[in-house]
Amino acid sequence: MAKSDNSDDGLIQSVTRAFDVLFAVAGSERPLTVAALSKNLDLPRPTIHRILNTLVASGVVARVDSDKAYVVTPKLALTTAANASTATLGDIVMPYLHRLVAISEETASLHVRVGDLRVCVAEVEGSRGIRWVRGQGWSAPIWSGAVGRLLLAGLSDDERHEILSRNELHAIASNTVIDGPKLRSLVEKVRADGWSCSESETVDGAAATAVPVSDVNGKTIGVLSLYASADRLPHMVSLVDELRQAAAEVSKNWATMSPSLAANGRTNDLQRAI
Repeated sequence: MAKSDNSDDGLIQSVTRAFDVLFAVAGSERPLTVAALSKNLDLPRPTIHRILNTLVASGVVARVDSDKAYVVTPKLALTTAANASTATLGDIVMPYLHRLVAISEETASLHVRVGDLRVCVAEVEGSRGIRWVRGQGWSAPIWSGAVGRLLLAGLSDDERHEILSRNELHAIASNTVIDGPKLRSLVEKVRADGWSCSESETVDGAAATAVPVSDVNGKTIGVLSLYASADRLPHMVSLVDELRQAAAEVSKNWATMSPSLAANGRTNDLQRAI
């Protein structure tokens, strides 16, 4: 007879274990490894692995490949923010994403840093017949593509050096920049330019333009991006000013609607994992 997953008190053991793992990862100031979770929760490593794989597939946890550890993603905060008086960056950005789609016909999205990853936390699909989408929760290495370069550019020199030192640059698409000095040069360029673009760097055949969203202290808290097929890149580049305008308005509204958090350079639970 198969062993029941229900305990005598009516609780489903696999569910309670999953929550234990999720809360442990969410409550940690640093990414947690399977070994650390197994020791802290007194659970077998195979059990931890299965639970983490499920949480990753659900988009609420992401793996930091550089050290094989795990962090929570902003998706959890986005889907559980029930207090209407507390504005989240995801709430604020949605009207602007819709406006960008109306202007460009391309997919518009917001990305934030989660550990060594860039994670899509809000997206509105383009209106053209053939649309390129990534979806909320989609992630890629922070050093990849136009979005990643802007997130790196928004970090201090020490933070950026630490990230690039602990990550092995590897190709995830045909044009991924895997040369360290070249990547550092590109990061400095986008920092000076205030925007970035890329083609076939995270997904073959896809292109993107991107601009940073900042808090009142000038710290980058996210990146707005347009995303489409590579042949649409010139069109998206022509709309960089509109993208910048949207980012400026998002930054202004973020500071207005969340003054205490913005003044402290924080972005509430949306970016606790950063």
